Amino acid sequence: MTAEIDLLKFEAASGHLKFLPAVALGFLRQLPQWHLAFADALASQNVHAQLELLHKIKGACYAVAAYDTVDVVHQAEASHGRGEPLLPADLLAHLQRVEVELQAIVANVPPQ
Repeated sequence: MTAEIDLLKFEAASGHLKFLPAVALGFLRQLPQWHLAFADALASQNVHAQLELLHKIKGACYAVAAYDTVDVVHQAEASHGRGEPLLPADLLAHLQRVEVELQAIVANVPPQ
Protein backbone atom coordinates (compact mmCIF):
# COMPACT_ATOMS: atom_id res chain seq x y z
CA MET A 1 0.00 0.00 0.00
CA THR A 2 1.34 3.42 -0.89
CA ALA A 3 1.00 6.50 1.25
CA GLU A 4 -1.73 8.97 0.37
CA ILE A 5 0.14 11.92 1.87
CA ASP A 6 3.26 12.96 -0.04
CA LEU A 7 5.46 14.27 2.76
CA LEU A 8 8.20 15.50 0.44
CA LYS A 9 5.76 17.55 -1.63
CA PHE A 10 4.11 18.91 1.52
CA GLU A 11 7.49 19.99 2.85
CA ALA A 12 8.44 21.56 -0.49
CA ALA A 13 5.16 23.49 -0.65
CA SER A 14 4.96 24.58 2.99
CA GLY A 15 8.62 24.91 3.88
CA HIS A 16 8.51 22.47 6.79
CA LEU A 17 6.77 19.27 7.87
CA LYS A 18 6.07 20.78 11.30
CA PHE A 19 3.04 22.51 9.74
CA LEU A 20 1.39 19.27 8.61
CA PRO A 21 -0.32 18.39 11.92
CA ALA A 22 -2.07 21.77 12.05
CA VAL A 23 -3.20 21.47 8.45
CA ALA A 24 -4.22 17.86 9.08
CA LEU A 25 -6.40 18.88 12.03
CA GLY A 26 -8.30 21.33 9.86
CA PHE A 27 -8.84 18.66 7.22
CA LEU A 28 -9.98 16.11 9.80
CA ARG A 29 -12.45 18.57 11.35
CA GLN A 30 -14.10 19.19 7.97
CA LEU A 31 -14.15 15.59 6.77
CA PRO A 32 -17.29 14.41 8.66
CA GLN A 33 -19.23 17.42 7.35
CA TRP A 34 -18.09 16.70 3.81
CA HIS A 35 -19.16 13.06 4.11
CA LEU A 36 -22.65 14.08 5.24
CA ALA A 37 -23.02 16.81 2.65
CA PHE A 38 -21.75 14.52 -0.10
CA ALA A 39 -24.17 11.75 0.87
CA ASP A 40 -27.02 14.28 0.82
CA ALA A 41 -25.95 15.66 -2.57
CA LEU A 42 -25.74 12.16 -4.02
CA ALA A 43 -29.10 11.10 -2.57
CA SER A 44 -30.82 14.22 -3.90
CA GLN A 45 -28.91 14.00 -7.21
CA ASN A 46 -27.81 17.61 -6.69
CA VAL A 47 -24.99 17.78 -9.22
CA HIS A 48 -24.14 21.41 -8.38
CA ALA A 49 -23.63 20.51 -4.71
CA GLN A 50 -21.60 17.44 -5.69
CA LEU A 51 -19.27 19.52 -7.85
CA GLU A 52 -18.95 22.21 -5.19
CA LEU A 53 -17.96 19.60 -2.62
CA LEU A 54 -15.51 17.99 -5.01
CA HIS A 55 -13.87 21.38 -5.46
CA LYS A 56 -13.58 21.91 -1.67
CA ILE A 57 -12.24 18.41 -1.13
CA LYS A 58 -9.71 18.85 -3.94
CA GLY A 59 -8.42 22.08 -2.39
CA ALA A 60 -8.11 20.47 1.02
CA CYS A 61 -6.31 17.48 -0.49
CA TYR A 62 -3.82 19.83 -2.14
CA ALA A 63 -3.25 21.44 1.27
CA VAL A 64 -2.32 18.12 2.89
CA ALA A 65 -0.44 16.84 -0.19
CA ALA A 66 -2.89 14.00 -0.89
CA TYR A 67 -2.18 14.10 -4.61
CA ASP A 68 -3.52 10.66 -5.49
CA THR A 69 -6.86 11.78 -4.09
CA VAL A 70 -6.61 15.02 -6.06
CA ASP A 71 -6.23 12.89 -9.20
CA VAL A 72 -9.39 10.95 -8.29
CA VAL A 73 -11.29 14.24 -7.89
CA HIS A 74 -10.00 15.38 -11.29
CA GLN A 75 -11.28 12.13 -12.80
CA ALA A 76 -14.69 12.65 -11.17
CA GLU A 77 -14.86 16.20 -12.51
CA ALA A 78 -13.88 14.98 -15.99
CA SER A 79 -16.56 12.29 -15.82
CA HIS A 80 -19.13 14.93 -14.98
CA GLY A 81 -17.89 17.01 -17.92
CA ARG A 82 -18.62 14.03 -20.18
CA GLY A 83 -22.12 13.76 -18.75
CA GLU A 84 -21.39 10.59 -16.80
CA PRO A 85 -22.80 10.05 -13.31
CA LEU A 86 -20.52 10.52 -10.35
CA LEU A 87 -19.34 7.21 -8.88
CA PRO A 88 -17.93 8.14 -5.47
CA ALA A 89 -16.64 4.75 -4.27
CA ASP A 90 -13.04 5.38 -5.38
CA LEU A 91 -13.03 8.89 -3.94
CA LEU A 92 -14.44 7.70 -0.62
CA ALA A 93 -11.83 4.94 -0.40
CA HIS A 94 -9.04 7.46 -0.98
CA LEU A 95 -10.51 9.86 1.57
CA GLN A 96 -10.64 7.07 4.12
CA ARG A 97 -6.94 6.34 3.59
CA VAL A 98 -6.11 10.05 3.81
CA GLU A 99 -8.06 10.26 7.06
CA VAL A 100 -6.19 7.29 8.57
CA GLU A 101 -2.81 8.73 7.62
CA LEU A 102 -3.63 12.20 8.91
CA GLN A 103 -4.92 10.80 12.19
CA ALA A 104 -1.64 8.91 12.61
CA ILE A 105 0.36 12.05 11.85
CA VAL A 106 -1.60 14.07 14.40
CA ALA A 107 -1.39 11.30 17.00
CA ASN A 108 2.40 11.13 16.67
CA VAL A 109 3.05 14.82 17.32
CA PRO A 110 5.19 15.10 20.44
CA PRO A 111 3.63 17.15 23.24
CA GLN A 112 5.05 20.62 23.69
